[in-house]
Amino acid sequence: MKYSYPAIITVDKDDPTFLNVDFPDVIGGVTFGKGLDDALYMAGDLLKLMITSAPDQVYKPTSWEELVKKYDPKDIYIIEVEV
Repeated sequence: MKYSYPAIITVDKDDPTFLNVDFPDVIGGVTFGKGLDDALYMAGDLLKLMITSAPDQVYKPTSWEELVKKYDPKDIYIIEVEV
């Protein structure tokens, strides 16, 4: 089954080589990566882990319309995983 969830990816304040990843619809859905490729990989890995091991902490994905009310669109990435 395929899942698609929005992640908010922002530059770390203390070290701009790191990017913070936050899933608004996943409790505890926080990770980071060194550079965008690593952050996207870590985001996918975390999302897959949460869906399989803690599905009660994964809520329905927020719509794009609601996300852009809260976050800068350039920081929103759709992470897709297959479980």
